[in-house]
Amino acid sequence: MKHIYRLILVATVITLTSVSCRRQSPELTNPNEIRVNTGTPSQVFLAFWQGMNNSYGFWDIDPTDWDAVYDHYLPVFKRLDTELAELPTTEDRMNRLQEVYTEMCKELIDHHLTITFYPETDSAFRISPGMLEAQSRDYAHQKQLINNTLRTVYEANKQAGRITDDVVGIYNDPSGENSILAISYRIDGVIYLHFTSFSFTGAIENNPGNPAEEALRNFQRLILETPDIRGVIIDVRDNGGGYLDDMNELLAYMIDSPLHFAYTRVKSGLGRLDYDPWVPATVDPAPRHRKIEAPIVVLTNLYSVSMSELTAMAVSALPNGCVIGERSFGGTGPLTGDFLYSYNGSVSNAAVNIYCATAMTKDIHGEIHEGVGIVPDIEVLQDATMEAQLANGVDLQLERALEYIRTGK
Repeated sequence: MKHIYRLILVATVITLTSVSCRRQSPELTNPNEIRVNTGTPSQVFLAFWQGMNNSYGFWDIDPTDWDAVYDHYLPVFKRLDTELAELPTTEDRMNRLQEVYTEMCKELIDHHLTITFYPETDSAFRISPGMLEAQSRDYAHQKQLINNTLRTVYEANKQAGRITDDVVGIYNDPSGENSILAISYRIDGVIYLHFTSFSFTGAIENNPGNPAEEALRNFQRLILETPDIRGVIIDVRDNGGGYLDDMNELLAYMIDSPLHFAYTRVKSGLGRLDYDPWVPATVDPAPRHRKIEAPIVVLTNLYSVSMSELTAMAVSALPNGCVIGERSFGGTGPLTGDFLYSYNGSVSNAAVNIYCATAMTKDIHGEIHEGVGIVPDIEVLQDATMEAQLANGVDLQLERALEYIRTGK
């Protein structure tokens, strides 16, 4: 999952009273600067517990009792200090540690959260609570199937004469960070855009006029110049997120006034519940824009993450917006900086690397979707029938979106 790199927060800063806790005070310093011992499992556990205690941004809504975790697991890890020495191999020891940490962390709700233990060793292991939760859903399926079959669907519809004004663009950034496949066209008169990551901003900065940008500009041109727009589909299935600025490349061309779609909040201090106030998140119209009153649909699936979910949230705030597909991944908290920026976010020391959100988001109705995902207005699951049809060039989720635009239901 990619970072959301840029978020500008303008707010009146207030100081919130921190909630006292018997183990909240010992190391109120940047966890990236804590000198930690990693010689025993219990030392690593203490470094991890303290880093999460100060840096995790969701303690007011996360159901995990972090003090109870301390009380229960510190004795467990102290026993492991001696018990692991009795296991025959390093692999056995690390497997045992991974079992314990997975049990401990599996219900944490930050779905950006990825924890790497013993990061500086060859025996490092990683835990992603969001992926564990996603894979336990009753509609869980393989990742990237939509991206892998995109060209098959496109070529089948093109051959059938349904597609016009099409541009397919691939940009492979040398670093790999901003690589992106984008495809835009009109299908049955509906304007469509699919892209594999929110990397347009970085790709345009590094290589203006690249093929992926051409597909994006084609989408924008169709928005501005198509005489009678029947509808718009933004397809963020299998899209793991990226740059927040990309929102301006999508929605800003379709609105004629600022769109307030969410609120965000960061921490303002080292205490667990030291939070800044909620501030509005908005999208402003582009210099050239056109208000779209036809249906605007966002296609989502299980692996629509981060900026994909914020895009669905923003479109849902429009009176003509609709989300179709599957409940998304549930990683809606932006990643805007490090601990020095907001007293929370990613931690990196010799014991553990903690990759996590630096802000919390709620929609305009006050609902927080972290750990849950965006629930579609119309559910169409990527089941066995759909996957078989994809191999034949038929995309049932796309067809359902076209039906909705055509019929209004």
